[in-house]
Amino acid sequence: MPSSQLEQDLEAKLRREPALMLAALHGERLVGTCMAGFEGRRGWLNVLCVAEDVRGQGIGAALVRAAEARLSALGCTKVNLQVRSQHAQVMGFYEHLGYQGQDLHSMGKRLATT
Repeated sequence: MPSSQLEQDLEAKLRREPALMLAALHGERLVGTCMAGFEGRRGWLNVLCVAEDVRGQGIGAALVRAAEARLSALGCTKVNLQVRSQHAQVMGFYEHLGYQGQDLHSMGKRLATT
């Protein structure tokens, strides 16, 4: 059975940068994840997810801070992130953690995978 694009992305991430894939557990339950990346110049917070029923308990903030610490240990001095317009409600969360809006235009191009 072919795996989903998300599963493929996670498997690739774990092969390349396992230290930048973080998970939060409550007992044996996975309640949050954060996927960060480092290109050698700057770091990225690519994906942050926290289970709805435990939001507001500091799990997301702890995951972001842990990712920042790991990026810093790699020599990273600046961390970027992008928020999709349909998720604008999380802007306050990131602002609370010290992130600021920037006058940038984000562009992207999806490359075909084999």
